[in-house]
Amino acid sequence: RATHTSFFFCAMPINYSKWDNIDCSSDEEDAPKVAKPPPKKVEKPVMPAPKEATGSAWNASNYHWEEQKLDTWGRQKIGDLLTNEGKKIHEEVEFQGARLSFIYSVTKDEVEGDAWTHIRKGKTVVGYNFEIKLTVSGKVKTSSREETVSASVHIDLMVDTDADVVVELTSGGGLPFASTLKKHVENAVEARLAAFLGELQEKALQQKVKTEGKEGSVSPEGAVHAAPKEHGDQAAGAKSHFG
Repeated sequence: RATHTSFFFCAMPINYSKWDNIDCSSDEEDAPKVAKPPPKKVEKPVMPAPKEATGSAWNASNYHWEEQKLDTWGRQKIGDLLTNEGKKIHEEVEFQGARLSFIYSVTKDEVEGDAWTHIRKGKTVVGYNFEIKLTVSGKVKTSSREETVSASVHIDLMVDTDADVVVELTSGGGLPFASTLKKHVENAVEARLAAFLGELQEKALQQKVKTEGKEGSVSPEGAVHAAPKEHGDQAAGAKSHFG
């Protein structure tokens, strides 16, 4: 007959004490914590106070081109200076150690051209372009006689170039002092052209005063001068109106 065998198991208790000393913490937890620096305060940059703008309402600090046309004034002024406003001119001419009395008048035959000033980047610049024809008539007195003389004068006056003054004697060309007389008339004309350029420059400075809204005179430092050399070398320090 069959025999049955029975097995009995007895559960043994588990000892967990061997895990009591095991370090279960992570490195991140043990590492000392570093305090984060406080956020920096961003300060707004201090902007400089805006400078007071000068110039016309639409042209702050005179940066843009601002032109002043002086055509009518220029033709009238240069004509008046060259003709001495219709008055006779009394001068002396030196010839071979003698001094000759020269009394003459100048007639304006033709004055064509224009003049202007402009302001650019705070500086004033003058411009001009004239073609002029004159007639000179008068008398030269020596110690022993009196001679009648006359001349035609043609003038080309343009910015950036020397004035071109041509004097031709129409009577008295045979006199011994004819060439001296021609040179004297040429120098006298160039001196009056220089006076005109000086007045034109003054007009430019007046425009600068007006546009800047300031009282009193303007220092020439901000101006581009058109001062001619002696005897008519035009605009020694002038700047082109194209510049």
